[in-house]
Amino acid sequence: MKTINDLFILEGMKEGIVLAGHRGLTRNVQFVNISDTPDVINFLAENHLLLSTGYAFKDDTEKFCELIKQMHELNCSGLVIKISRFFHQLPPEVKLLADRLAFPIIDLPTNHTLGELSRHILNYLNDHEAEQLYYALHVQKEFSNMLIKGYSLSALLEQLGHLLGRPALLLNHRGEMIAQSHDFLKESMKDIKQEILQKVKEDLPVAREGTTFSIPSREYQSVTTFSVHTKRQYPSMLVIFDSLTLPYPSSQMAIEQAGNVISFTIVKEQAIEENSRLLKNNFFADLIEMKIQSDEEIFSRSNYYGLQKGMENVCVVCTIDAQGEKYETLQLYEKKVGELHNTVYDQLEDAIIQERLEATLFTKGKYFAMILQFPKYSDEEINMITQFIENVQANFNGDLTLSFGVSHSVPSLKEVPTVYYEAVEAILTGYEQNLKGFIKYYKTKDLEELLKSLPRKDLKALYENTLKSLAYPKTKEEQELVKTIQVYLDAQCEFSETSRKLYVHRNTVKYRIEKTEELLNCSLRDPAESLRIRVALIIGSILKEEEETFSH
Repeated sequence: MKTINDLFILEGMKEGIVLAGHRGLTRNVQFVNISDTPDVINFLAENHLLLSTGYAFKDDTEKFCELIKQMHELNCSGLVIKISRFFHQLPPEVKLLADRLAFPIIDLPTNHTLGELSRHILNYLNDHEAEQLYYALHVQKEFSNMLIKGYSLSALLEQLGHLLGRPALLLNHRGEMIAQSHDFLKESMKDIKQEILQKVKEDLPVAREGTTFSIPSREYQSVTTFSVHTKRQYPSMLVIFDSLTLPYPSSQMAIEQAGNVISFTIVKEQAIEENSRLLKNNFFADLIEMKIQSDEEIFSRSNYYGLQKGMENVCVVCTIDAQGEKYETLQLYEKKVGELHNTVYDQLEDAIIQERLEATLFTKGKYFAMILQFPKYSDEEINMITQFIENVQANFNGDLTLSFGVSHSVPSLKEVPTVYYEAVEAILTGYEQNLKGFIKYYKTKDLEELLKSLPRKDLKALYENTLKSLAYPKTKEEQELVKTIQVYLDAQCEFSETSRKLYVHRNTVKYRIEKTEELLNCSLRDPAESLRIRVALIIGSILKEEEETFSH
């Protein structure tokens, strides 16, 4: 059976003021009666609550006191009265009597009608679903007020635990604790908390959706998780201990209402976190664009974001592979791209935490950049990075794929711009090769790769100007001269070694080299001239390769 106290969650009653008889708020309520007749006592019985304007005894305090005594003798619940309608205040004699008898008298605000309040109370008393709804709305309003006043997540959890009479935990999407009710601070509950956390992490996807399970030490009691949706791809979790035996009218609906308010609070905190992330990314942009000139500022700001001096620094850049219309037609700032970007960021952050890497995650444009730090950098660390990336790619939840570029290592934070651009170049190299879902380690371009990046007309002009008539050898003699130059330069301009490789006499080699130097008007023993001819010969092989490719 409900008490007067239970009614204060209802519309009208929650604005009511207890004028007297506070000790009687625990009286039971079973029925509501509305009356302003002088003989109302004849229609009342045990556990009846009377709603009245007080008209029948507005001019007769003695009659008012007599009614209170009679209702008390009948064990009635109490009196709800519109005191301002016919009284300026509750008569002192009535107040003294009600206080002595612990008989509650409650003032109903004028903006609520007695009929309206009667309907609310009767629905609450007789309809279990309505009662649960009222309770859920009460919980929602209480938590909303706490949200508006800026209460912390810990305070919200403490209040939820108090309202439900059950220990409560709030976990993030990784199953890590964000907040807890005071129950879990007790020594007897610490081991239970660890069991709950372990059980949740054993099957995170199911726990995020909402599930009920038991733990080894309390198999006869249940633990239930409820989804708390936020801006993240995966929900946080509200965990209620022994929720299946909640006292009526507590219900899942009430927990969900509290969960909604908690989710708003988390979203607010995530917005603050995103602002901090923006400041961190601005620092990274300043660093790689070399806008920070002072060594002291570089080191102090880097340290603020977890980067230490005296470590080997490696940059790993990640990007989402474009896949036709599925990705490319989305505008950069559309909601879907923003959600996708946040999802990748969260999963990279999760992976860094799980692998316990010394790493700081930044973003710049479409790139996610991780600066990894190691005391030393060897094959073991390279294998560790590869394994880390492969795990991220394998566990990435989404229709798209991720590609990674990895830089060399540098010993100073001042050189972070170098490793960032190396990692980006490694990414671009992979895309030039039409790869997707790849891991590309940066390597310094050799001379041939650099030459291939130059305009073809410039390459051709350099080639022809350097080799002159030998650029396009037609006769057998010209072909032999070109071949001899190539071998002679590769043999470090040694006649004997060249003759051995060409299977010709030493004097033949000497003749051919003299003939070549005369045609090209240079000395092949001159370092500058020999370099120019070496480059020309490489250009020749590039042009020939392209010509053969084109002809096919």
